Amino acid sequence: MTSALILAALLPVIPQPTEWKPADGTCDLKAADVTEMLVSDPKLGNEGYCLQLKAGNKVHVFAKERQGLLWARQTLAQLARDGKPVACGEITDVPKYRVRGFVLDVGRMYHSMDFLYDLAKTMAYYKMNTLHIHLNDNEIEKNPKADWSTKQAAFRLESTTYPELTAKDGHYTKAAFRQFVKDCAAMGVTVVPEIDVPAHSLAFTRAWPEFASKEYAADHFDLNKGDAIVAKLKPLFAEYLTGDDPVFPGPYMHVGTDEYNKKEAERFRKFTDDMLKMVRGFSRKACAWGALTHAKGETPVVADKDITMDIWHNPYYQPAEAIKAGYTVVAVPDGLTYLVPFAGYYYDYLNCKYLYNTWEPRQIGNYTVPEDKLDQLAGGKFALWNDRLGKKKDGTPYTEADNWDRIYPALQTLGQKFWSGARADQDWAAFSTLANGMDEPAGVKNARTFRLKK
Repeated sequence: MTSALILAALLPVIPQPTEWKPADGTCDLKAADVTEMLVSDPKLGNEGYCLQLKAGNKVHVFAKERQGLLWARQTLAQLARDGKPVACGEITDVPKYRVRGFVLDVGRMYHSMDFLYDLAKTMAYYKMNTLHIHLNDNEIEKNPKADWSTKQAAFRLESTTYPELTAKDGHYTKAAFRQFVKDCAAMGVTVVPEIDVPAHSLAFTRAWPEFASKEYAADHFDLNKGDAIVAKLKPLFAEYLTGDDPVFPGPYMHVGTDEYNKKEAERFRKFTDDMLKMVRGFSRKACAWGALTHAKGETPVVADKDITMDIWHNPYYQPAEAIKAGYTVVAVPDGLTYLVPFAGYYYDYLNCKYLYNTWEPRQIGNYTVPEDKLDQLAGGKFALWNDRLGKKKDGTPYTEADNWDRIYPALQTLGQKFWSGARADQDWAAFSTLANGMDEPAGVKNARTFRLKK
């Protein structure tokens, strides 16, 4: 089949639906009578839907859960975007992966709440359901003996328990973040807030210098004091995870736990175990960056399917080991899915053509998740890390718009791959033409100026 014929066969929506059965006639969505119904069809799962476009401008939507109705509405919004009648027919659509996500580093570069709302709306438009927000981090410094007092560090959330933590150069109030999480949930997007410890922790050790490591670097907690550090952090977590109207009302909380010196493997493992159990104690499902191959040791770390390990670099945690331990895993392979603007390493723009043609979350580095373990593979994410602190190599600033320019094409491509995986009936030329013709969803303020790279 030629690219032109493939494109003609494509519905003008992203991600492409699992199944499309065309019928005679057209349906004017501007004048359509839309009915929605929840049905007990196990084939649709938690997010699937069936959408019937009928002559006489009738639209029927069926889903097993509310989330499926939300995704059907996004499909209708894309079909209706040019105002023209659409072909009648039936769409049946069920995602292949249940976690379809993006990680945004706001610790090293503050992003406005307007940007976060634009991002969430656009993710929902492409049926991406997980927004992982990395709330604290600091400037990268390879010399542990450097003057850390001059290095950037930020914790981006208001804290009344420890007001000394709250970043002065940009932060989110608790009220605004709480509302954002709720608004995202209404759109079908789950926010996963991350507080990253025990490395990447300069914002904490600057406020609490008694806990800074003297052996490694000031952005590391001193794990010789691990019990005291956990006790210090617990009221902070309680501030966000408890009460009648918690700041983090969603089901997940991410505790970081990556890139600590492996000489401290046993202490690191105990600290990780303590943090995961702390989150569980607040009735949330815990997430962490996989690091337990790097920190190989004898100290047990709690493990089961209710804990998610983000597998970002296999030498840090081999996915086969994470699966054997009993964790749920999410693929975030750094060599394919890491954006680091203007840095000169990883990707400035993701190689969307390569990702579309060759990759999906089942392939994590050199490991392919076997068929009998696919129930432990939740899905995939990509990430944007602001290692440059919002500055290009010449010192001039880059902006939210620069980041948007990098995120948007990746959302389109990975929205497709996370929803459907590999599809032999669609090629990159057809998909990229479709993607370039898409508009941003209603209510998004950022202007799109890019074109997907061929």
